[in-house]
Amino acid sequence: MSASASLVDTRIYRQASRVVGDTVALATSAPDRVDEQAFFAGFVRTPRVVAGGLLALADIAAADFRPVRSPGGRDPVVTGDGERLRLEALSACGGVYGRLDLAAGELDGAPVGQGVTNVDINPELYSALTRVGAGDPLRLAVGEDELAVSTLDGRIVEKRVPLPDRWLRGLAEVSAHALPMDPRLELRPGRAVALLAEVSARTGRRTRWLMPAATGWRSTSRPDRGAICVADGYRLSVLRPLLPLARTVTLYAPPVSGAPAQVSGWVLDFGTARFTLLLSTAVNHGFAGDGQLLADLGAGSADTDADALSALLVTEPVVDRSSVAERMGWDGTRATSALAALATAGQVGYDIAAASSFHRPLPYRADLVAALHPRLAAARALGAAGGVVPTAAGVEITSGGSTYLVHRRGAGYACTCAWWAEHQGLRGPCKHVVAAMFSEENGVTRGE
Repeated sequence: MSASASLVDTRIYRQASRVVGDTVALATSAPDRVDEQAFFAGFVRTPRVVAGGLLALADIAAADFRPVRSPGGRDPVVTGDGERLRLEALSACGGVYGRLDLAAGELDGAPVGQGVTNVDINPELYSALTRVGAGDPLRLAVGEDELAVSTLDGRIVEKRVPLPDRWLRGLAEVSAHALPMDPRLELRPGRAVALLAEVSARTGRRTRWLMPAATGWRSTSRPDRGAICVADGYRLSVLRPLLPLARTVTLYAPPVSGAPAQVSGWVLDFGTARFTLLLSTAVNHGFAGDGQLLADLGAGSADTDADALSALLVTEPVVDRSSVAERMGWDGTRATSALAALATAGQVGYDIAAASSFHRPLPYRADLVAALHPRLAAARALGAAGGVVPTAAGVEITSGGSTYLVHRRGAGYACTCAWWAEHQGLRGPCKHVVAAMFSEENGVTRGE
């Protein structure tokens, strides 16, 4: 994976991941130093689940479901929070997100470190994982134990892996899409296999809506309250090997909004582990360009609040918005804005099954984060230039020699610009709406 100007420091794997006896040793990368970060070393309780989850993440990271494909990688992001491990990946096309959560019970009580890094799932390790059986002992080692005696001469794989900018943007937008999701349909594995067969056929490259029914579900061409959207469902095929191992499969969806397509969430529960997959609204529509997160950044204190919240997340890596508001003395909107500000830098994710946010302390370059969100940067520039003027009719925005009017529409906003006319808010707010939100929240024009 590469990027011309990555916001995350270049990371180097000192050696390849490998299988040694009954141990799957996942090599981790570390920025600007030779030593690797050690997160965990211990036996897992369900070897086939863990091996299958790692394979699914590798498949997602390598997959590009678009007609014109780009090469992917197999280097998921792993986070240790002191209690559990979370491993995440985005597809090369940016429209499929996967996460494997390993709880303390799955890790057999072994201590878990804190931090975040990439792990290397190379072809040799991938092949070995396919041969892990249910009765095979599996010891997972994330990092190395005896680094002090290792040398660089002839044994180190100098594999430079900067986290792609699109991953950082994608992870941020995934959290925004996940926030309003609620459980809609729960299935046993056998029924889930039948559903997957129905929605993943390549002949059905279209948007389907599923309605919970007495028999499990029914398909409909028109969304109704409580419906679940499945867009280009053949992308769900990466879940097929995991379904027989799950206890339950739960489908999640946001409230039906009238949009032609919506995201969906699929959570496979294994007891001590979970696998979560989020599917974007179309195969050619990745998460990174949505801008949904920008709608939550209206609070003028978001950046300052994010710094304060980051300190809390060091000791409490799993939080929900109500507890954040209570602990910090904020209202719900302010708590949401602070979490959104952290999410723009990939610092928090959202777990739809637990209905909570989690800390992901990526080693990002904070000075360049705004550049990843051009609408956010442009909105701040408009405010700094004095181009945001509240009026009785709404907020007038002067941009590029033209003046646009941002006005209220129901609980949200609308704009007279061409971009808004094309997307109607389905890809997040335009830069004019974001600038108006900042102005309204602060009562004055807002710059940096």
